[in-house]
Amino acid sequence: MTQTSLNSRSYDQLTASADDIADENNTVIFPPQKISLFHRMIDSFKRAPQSEHVSIEMNQREEGANSNNNVEEDETGLHRTLKNRHLQMIAIGGAIGTGLFVGSGTALASGGPGALVIDFVIIGFMLFNVCMALGELCVIFPVSGSFIVYGSRFLDPAWGFAMGWNYALHRLTVVPLELTVAGIVINYWTTSINVGVWITIFLVFLLVINLFGVRGYGEIEFFMSIIKVIAVIGFIILGIVLVFGGGPNHQYIGGKYWNHPGSFANGFKGVCSVFVTAAFAFGGTELVGLVAAETDNPRKTIPRATKQVFWRITIFYVVSLALIGCLVPYTSPRLLSGSSSYDASASPFVIATEDAGIKVLPSIFNAVILCAVLSVGNSSVYGASRTLCALAENNQAPKLFTYIDRKGRPLSAVALSIIIGFIAYINCAKVGTQVFQWLLALSGLSSFFTWGSICVCHIMFRLA
Repeated sequence: MTQTSLNSRSYDQLTASADDIADENNTVIFPPQKISLFHRMIDSFKRAPQSEHVSIEMNQREEGANSNNNVEEDETGLHRTLKNRHLQMIAIGGAIGTGLFVGSGTALASGGPGALVIDFVIIGFMLFNVCMALGELCVIFPVSGSFIVYGSRFLDPAWGFAMGWNYALHRLTVVPLELTVAGIVINYWTTSINVGVWITIFLVFLLVINLFGVRGYGEIEFFMSIIKVIAVIGFIILGIVLVFGGGPNHQYIGGKYWNHPGSFANGFKGVCSVFVTAAFAFGGTELVGLVAAETDNPRKTIPRATKQVFWRITIFYVVSLALIGCLVPYTSPRLLSGSSSYDASASPFVIATEDAGIKVLPSIFNAVILCAVLSVGNSSVYGASRTLCALAENNQAPKLFTYIDRKGRPLSAVALSIIIGFIAYINCAKVGTQVFQWLLALSGLSSFFTWGSICVCHIMFRLA
C-alpha cells in the first residue's frame, strides 16, 4: 500500500460523519465544540446536578471517614476549592473587623478600659473551648452546614432548626450592620454625598464578590485578612511607642487614663454590657466550621486552623485593646456611645492616632477599617447563604435555598442575604449610631447561643 493511500485512508477516518462514530450502545459521540465565554457564563448559573435531590447523610460520612479524606466536591454541589492558606486567613480575618475597630469604642465608653480587657479575656477563653469542640466535629463530619447540622444529629431536629435559624439570622443581621458602619467610616472623609449612595456601592461590591464563588471569596478574604493583620500588628507597635512617649509630642502617657477617669465606667453594669460587644467582636471565628465543606482535605487543614486561630485572635484583641485603654479615655466625646456627634471618627484606633498628632495615619487606619468592614460583610453573606442552604437541605427552610449552580454558588440564599442588606438604608434617616448599636446587640447575643450549641453538640458526641 502506497503512502498516498495511507494518507487518504487516515483522512477518511478523521472526517467520518457523526453517524458512523458510535459506541457499543449506539450512542453517537460528537466532536467537542467551542463554547463562547458568554454562553459558559450563562450556563454556570444553571442548577448543578448534585444539588437537585440532596439530603445530608452523616451516617454515610461517618462510615467513610477513614476511607475518603480527599473529596473534591460536596454532595450538595459545593466545590472543595479552598486551600489551607485560605482557611487560616478566613478564620483569623473573619473575627478582626467591626467589633475590634469600631465596636470597641462603644465598649470602652460603656464599661471603661478595665471592663474592656477583662471581658475580652473571658470571652477569649470561652472561644478556646468552642474552637476545640468545633474543630473535632468538623474533622469527623466535614459536611455542608457544619454545626447547623450537628444540632439535628446529636440533640434534636427542633434544636437544629432553632440554632440553624438563629445563626442564619445572626449572619443576615451582620450584613446591614457592616453597611451601616461603612457609611460611618466614609463620613470621615466626606459628608457631601448621601450615605445611601455608599451603601448601594458596597452592596453591589458584596454581590459581585459572592458571584465569583467560593474561590473568589477565599482569595478576597485572604488578601483583606492580610491587610487587617498587618494593621493590627502595626497599631500594637505604634501603641507601645506612644504609651512610652515616643510620639510627636514626646509625652509619656503610661496608665494615666486607667487612674483618671478610671478603669471602670458604670460599675458592674458596665462590665456586663461589654460582654455583648466582646461576643460580637469574636463572632465569625466559627466560620472555620462552615468552610469545612468547601475546603480541600479538611481533615488536615481544619485542626491547624482551629489550634492557631484562638491564640492569634486573642493576642491581637487583648494587647491592642489594652493599648486603646491607655491611649483613649472612656469619657472621650468622639467614641460611638449613642450621644456622639463625631461619628466620622468613632473608632478608638483613629482617635488614638489623631490625639498623637500624626497627620496621615488616621486616614490610613480609616481605610483599613473600611477594608475590614467590607471583609466581615463579605463573610456574613457567605455564612448566611451556606447556612440557609444547609437548613433547606435538611427540610428546615424553603427548598428554594437548595438551588446551587454549576459553579457551587447558592444563588437564592446569596440573593436573600443581599436583600436583607437593604435594612442599612435606614441610615439615610441619620440614625446610624442607634441602628449600629441595636444590630450589634442582636448579633452578639446570637453568638452566645451558637457557641453554646456547638459545645453541647460536642458533649453529646463524646457521650455517644
